[in-house]
Amino acid sequence: MTPTDVIELVGAALGILYVILEMRASMWLWPVGVVMPFFYIYLSWESAVYGNILVNVYYILACLVGWWMWHKRRGEAPETPQITWASRPARALTVGGTLVLVPLLAYAFEAFMESPFPLWDAVATSVSLIGMVLLAKEYVETWYCWLIANVIYCALYFYQGYTVTGVFYAFYTGVAVWGLLRWIRLARV
Repeated sequence: MTPTDVIELVGAALGILYVILEMRASMWLWPVGVVMPFFYIYLSWESAVYGNILVNVYYILACLVGWWMWHKRRGEAPETPQITWASRPARALTVGGTLVLVPLLAYAFEAFMESPFPLWDAVATSVSLIGMVLLAKEYVETWYCWLIANVIYCALYFYQGYTVTGVFYAFYTGVAVWGLLRWIRLARV
């Protein structure tokens, strides 16, 4: 087993723990979310999926902010979920933000990073960045972002021979369906 194999396995194990905690809307998803990205920054560099490096640096920062936001809102009951649907203006900003980010990131990935898959990397990166904002706000729509990003990352990693990471993102995709259904039930109208 190579060091990269170990990094893939530890990252996948932390990712599984993270997504289970996310589905349960547990406050503990945030500290796990601070540690896990370091493994995927390394793997993303090795596989030239450069957008995922940006996503993971952003995840670290977003997890710190999300942890603070959830703790602040929940006060004495940190395990009580506050899941809601995004408002129409929030949904419009989500779509608009994605439409602005994708071409900008695709250009940057191709021109400056020589990404082998600039458009796919840009789409997955954009919806991941926006998904973290939606997660911090506890919006159900975060799971749609995870579905799109995970399917793309799954394909990119499998294609490049990172089987464990590809399997991890395939698992993540399945869990995103489950998380979406769970959060729909938890959502306050």
